[in-house]
Amino acid sequence: MTPRVVLDPDIPEKARAVLAANARLLPPPSVPPPRPRLGGRGLGTVALAAVQAPIWVYLPALACWQYGKRAKIAGIVAEAVVIAPIAVSGFYGLAVNVLFGLPLQIIAFIAVLVLSGEPELPRLIRRHKDGYIRPEELDGPAPALLDRAQAAVDAVTGSEVNREGLLDEVRNTVTLPRQLWDVAQTLAELSRLNVEQRERTMGLSTPRVVEALRPQRKALNLATESVIKRVEALERYAARTRAADQALLELRALQNLAEGNDAYRDLLARTVRDDLAIAEIDDLTERARRIEEALHDSVEQARRAGLSLVPQAS
Repeated sequence: MTPRVVLDPDIPEKARAVLAANARLLPPPSVPPPRPRLGGRGLGTVALAAVQAPIWVYLPALACWQYGKRAKIAGIVAEAVVIAPIAVSGFYGLAVNVLFGLPLQIIAFIAVLVLSGEPELPRLIRRHKDGYIRPEELDGPAPALLDRAQAAVDAVTGSEVNREGLLDEVRNTVTLPRQLWDVAQTLAELSRLNVEQRERTMGLSTPRVVEALRPQRKALNLATESVIKRVEALERYAARTRAADQALLELRALQNLAEGNDAYRDLLARTVRDDLAIAEIDDLTERARRIEEALHDSVEQARRAGLSLVPQAS
């Protein structure tokens, strides 16, 4: 797997969805798109507004047709209002339309011009330039660690027990994105300091340089060990979740088998009629009970593994 862009969970959901959908287009945070003059409005925008203004005034049904059902109905009603004077009064109705349509065109031109401008993606990139971390910014073991963290989170959020709501207490939708963001931030900072350190030493590894680097290297190693422990905690949570998933599948399979127990019981009672046959059916029921207990234990262990992550998110 290749690690993905990580987004700050504090970014509004709609903006986060747009950024995630255009992850390949995100530039390094240090070089966000420049703010365009006049909000990105140029001669092309003015020409577009000039063309659209009369359409909105005289052909509102056509202008509204690309939007939802309500907009279409409103456009048809507005079109009827535009056509009615012409149908009733002919030339005079047309003259009235033109007379009152000119100021409306000016209003429509200004409205289209105001609503046009810079595309959404560059604006969001500039606004949230510190709210995403790209895998390309990471070096050394950082990309692999981020990949492991994302795989663990994906395993939890995509699990059957999570979809069934059996892990609700862990608040996965809140805790896990925050954990992933914290891991990505730490890995990005470690990568930045590693690159900065290489640049400052100019590639030298003399005894004096190595000795001067010792405190810095120790700090980097301690931080790396700390983030590795957090990734391993996420992986333990994912492992517990997979075990709970397996127990849930086994329970469902045995429940499906148990639904046919009565038919088998009747069949054996008609043919064998001995205690051994009843004992075999009862054994299936007992196995289902044990699997159900194992499921509850697995879910509880997964919950505990997830809850152990919560204090670290503060």
